[in-house]
Amino acid sequence: TSASRSAAPTQASPAIPAHNLTAVLAAFNAANLASSYIERGNFAAARRKLTQALSAINTLQAEA
Repeated sequence: TSASRSAAPTQASPAIPAHNLTAVLAAFNAANLASSYIERGNFAAARRKLTQALSAINTLQAEA
C-alpha cells in the first residue's frame, strides 16, 4: 500500500548558525589534526592543536 511505502517524517537536526560556523569548523579541524598528531607520537603539536580547539569552543561559549 502507499501508506506502508511512505517514510515516517523525521525531524531535521538544527542547523549551525552562520556566525558560529567558522568556530565550529575550526574546533573540529584542530581536534582532528590533534588526533592525527597523537597517532604519530607528536604530542607537542597535538597539545598546540588541542589548545586551538579549546579556544574555538570557548569562543562559541562566550557568544552563547
